[in-house]
Amino acid sequence: MTNNQIKALQSIGKGIIESCNIDSIGAPSGAIYAALMGHGASLNQFQSIMNTLVNSGFLTHDSECHTYHATDSGIAWSNKVGA
Repeated sequence: MTNNQIKALQSIGKGIIESCNIDSIGAPSGAIYAALMGHGASLNQFQSIMNTLVNSGFLTHDSECHTYHATDSGIAWSNKVGA
């Protein structure tokens, strides 16, 4: 993976984490997917990105409400990216 690809993925992750931290209800998975799809991401890519962020402890996923919430670790990482 090139440095540009790594920076692009970090930017995507940062944007997702920030969108999931806007208010207490979290971000709907459909809205995140639609935003990524608008930039050419496939469903498989969306799922891979979201699973990575959840498995890394940066997001939690409420499967009942289909929402994602930023964690303290995710917010801390997001604040470091691009700084």
